[in-house]
Amino acid sequence: MRTIFSWGAVLVAIGSLVATPAGAQVIKETVPGITNYARVESTVACAGAITMEVVPEIKRMGYKSIINLRLASEPGANIDAEAAAAKSVGITFVHIPFNAAAPDPAVADAFLKALTTPGIEPAFIH
Repeated sequence: MRTIFSWGAVLVAIGSLVATPAGAQVIKETVPGITNYARVESTVACAGAITMEVVPEIKRMGYKSIINLRLASEPGANIDAEAAAAKSVGITFVHIPFNAAAPDPAVADAFLKALTTPGIEPAFIH
């Protein structure tokens, strides 16, 4: 039951962050080094994989944090290098490894905590 509640809470939190009130827009852009970039007004952006070289551009785009949901074992996921790149440009970096095959309620709790941390927004989530 806790798993269902926690993941339901994550979905509600994400939905409230990305819900588009009248006049709000989801803006999809092509950014070299970012897969499937979509910005929801000024609160969050969601994307797929990124390259380390794009982290300074994420900072220039106005994001205050990067929330990385990738597993360290995923091909191309270099968590330490991304954390170092974020630190070098002054972006908060949060790694919350999410395993879709074996969801863990603690991951949902960590994600919600990260999203409600003061100063985390706008957040770049991937």
